[in-house]
Amino acid sequence: MPLTSLTFMFVFLPIFLLLFYVLPFSNWRNGILVLGSLIFFGWADLTHLPLLVLVILFNYGFGLIIGSLKGYKHTAARFMMWVAVLANLFGLIFYKYAGFIVQSLADFANLTIEFEQRGLPLGISFFTFSAIAYVVDVYHGSESAQKNPIRFSSYLIMFPKLLQGPITRLGQVKNELNNPKFVPNEMIAGARRFIGGLAKKILLADSLALITDKVFSLDFNQIGVDLAWFGLISYTLQIYLDFSGYTDMAIGLGKMIGFKLPENFNFPYISRSITDFWRRWHMTLTAWFRTYLFIPLEFARKREKLLRQQTNILIVFLLTGLWHGASWNFVIWGVYFGLILAIEASGFGRFLKKLPVVFQYTYSLALVMLGWVFFRIPVVSNWKPFLSALVGGNGLTADVSIRSLGMIYYIPYPLMAVLFCVPLFFRIEKKIDQVSPVGRLVMDLLYLALFVLSISSILAKGFNAFIYAQF
Repeated sequence: MPLTSLTFMFVFLPIFLLLFYVLPFSNWRNGILVLGSLIFFGWADLTHLPLLVLVILFNYGFGLIIGSLKGYKHTAARFMMWVAVLANLFGLIFYKYAGFIVQSLADFANLTIEFEQRGLPLGISFFTFSAIAYVVDVYHGSESAQKNPIRFSSYLIMFPKLLQGPITRLGQVKNELNNPKFVPNEMIAGARRFIGGLAKKILLADSLALITDKVFSLDFNQIGVDLAWFGLISYTLQIYLDFSGYTDMAIGLGKMIGFKLPENFNFPYISRSITDFWRRWHMTLTAWFRTYLFIPLEFARKREKLLRQQTNILIVFLLTGLWHGASWNFVIWGVYFGLILAIEASGFGRFLKKLPVVFQYTYSLALVMLGWVFFRIPVVSNWKPFLSALVGGNGLTADVSIRSLGMIYYIPYPLMAVLFCVPLFFRIEKKIDQVSPVGRLVMDLLYLALFVLSISSILAKGFNAFIYAQF
């Protein structure tokens, strides 16, 4: 049941909100949240619903065990923490990477191995990382073990964030779990945020998908500079608007039920370095890897002086790439960014800050867009012809062009999309909220119009799956 489906917006969500706010006690509200989340997951992936329940029970139980051992049996607590972490990782590896590992080993040994990859449970990368964060935080004492199973389940499988994040730690929603509240202003703000994300996804990202799907399905040896750049720019905008659109919808839904979910994007395409980009893009994933992998690696290797930070960055981004998918193009994409970040951490970042701002913006955006080539094209051998087309290897305009494909009418979409990649509208709306009640009313009418347009588009053309749903 995608957040963009009519079933979700006009059946599931109204019924859920009505029940959630009619019930008077916090435990009852959390119970409705758990039940609604299980229905939400089972509607789309009933086969793996028992797995999700098992993940809840397993991590709830181990959280209690680790919490009880921490005070007087530190070694035992550490052992149980590692059992829980490794068990969570085993589930992720089994479902997501087993086929990739077997095929890679077969290719390396020049063998033929028959292996049927199991279907990927929806949201497994996201709820697994939230589960690991919980047991590690309990072990370190930064969080107490959650004794109420309903509250713990609400944290782990809360439906707004279940399938695509934001990756959330218990401490970020603990107060709201203990006392879910109905705050009318937050409810309205959440509706606005949800509609804004819906419009990003349906009106812009899905329209840009028509361009990128067409361009990246072509023979790259037959496209010119115009079509190559048109496709790459469109994909650069599409993936941001698609994923940030989901995040806006998830955060908006969280606000509707009294939860403040963490932000996941901060206009990453205005970054001045790749380090800055990864502080702005998928921020909860970056924070997770920093907290649970990079910092422990730095501490464990503190006696090493030579290239310690750089190699730790490479390890983190190798795994960041692998997190995105079981394919070599994602691994290389992660290593690509890891190398750039390691170079920036070695002193180039300080030098970069002294250069003209326009160069910093250009440098960052160019490297990010190059990275999207590796991300979007899964077959490594196709990278060379596409990169060649970008730099004019097939001429400015080849036989297959924007005009010949009938895509000239789609040119306005990237132009409009650019406006949502900079904080212009965000700042305008914030200013209106501060100074003009009439302006606020006009903005709300605009949100209503965007909602109607989005629903009309879904009725007319349907919708595409979210890009990050596959991760």
